[in-house]
Amino acid sequence: MEKICLDFEAALDFLRGEATTIEKIKWYADREDLCITAFTVAHLMEAVKKPDAVSRFTNSVTVLPFDKKCVDVLGRLIEEARERQLKTMDHLVTASICMANDAFLFTRSPANYEGIKGLRRV
Repeated sequence: MEKICLDFEAALDFLRGEATTIEKIKWYADREDLCITAFTVAHLMEAVKKPDAVSRFTNSVTVLPFDKKCVDVLGRLIEEARERQLKTMDHLVTASICMANDAFLFTRSPANYEGIKGLRRV
């Protein structure tokens, strides 16, 4: 079973009831280990007016931590991004957590993660 990690936009679309995203997420949830990053949880708590909805959602998925292994990956990604002048820190943190936890990224905005070496996406 693979880990499928939702980025902020995908998780927010799910919570907002966006039908296409819900359908795709349900398909993965039946087959794989659905997860989000602790970083995404923090963003959701800020963005969503109903904290109970975020809590219910996070109780139904695996929350991947931002730990030392992620920091090591992030350091490499920051150096690569500086060289090519790419990506925002939010995207780099999400990518580093996915990579450190051997998870595939589920995003509705793949362009945000273009050029990140080693990041696997669905």
